[in-house]
Amino acid sequence: MKEYPVEFTEEERLILALSAVLHDIGCIAGKEKHNERTIRILAKKRFDLLRDMLGQLFYRALEQVIIAHSKNFNLNSVSTDPCPEIRLKVISAIFRLADACDISARRVKELLLEVLLEENQLDEKAKEIWKSHLEIENVIVRSIHIKPQVYDLKAAEYCLRNLDEELHSINPILSGYGLPIFILEPDVIERSVLRYP
Repeated sequence: MKEYPVEFTEEERLILALSAVLHDIGCIAGKEKHNERTIRILAKKRFDLLRDMLGQLFYRALEQVIIAHSKNFNLNSVSTDPCPEIRLKVISAIFRLADACDISARRVKELLLEVLLEENQLDEKAKEIWKSHLEIENVIVRSIHIKPQVYDLKAAEYCLRNLDEELHSINPILSGYGLPIFILEPDVIERSVLRYP
């Protein structure tokens, strides 16, 4: 998101960076409601130092961004901006987009997929998701253009559709702040001889 043509405050960059590191720790016990689980984990005593260093307002901002990164959370429900240094709805939207762009083949391992298929461990929906990720080489963000580099558009449809849905929830927030909105522009690329399934 470095190339997004908007200046972020130092405080906003800090919350975005901490969110990037901490937002998925709740996944250790499963994907469902992992954003809420992450907040419960961060409320533990061992994270007192983090809370003390950030102070109440910035810690609340961090919690909101982590909670809001789930597509099941309505971005319009993000609380009003806690302090002038942080446009909470904007950074929640930007962080959700950054998380949504994490759809490349690096998320899944082909060898593991083969084992799971051999062991008949995946239902049809899970197979579609895994295979969709494998069809995306990378996601490049240039200014307001989001360009997934895709081998096969049809096979990557699941991930691309989810990314498009996220853009539909994020862009109205950005537009409401007078900020530029993002455009999805998949690029079909040729599969390298090293990347054939």
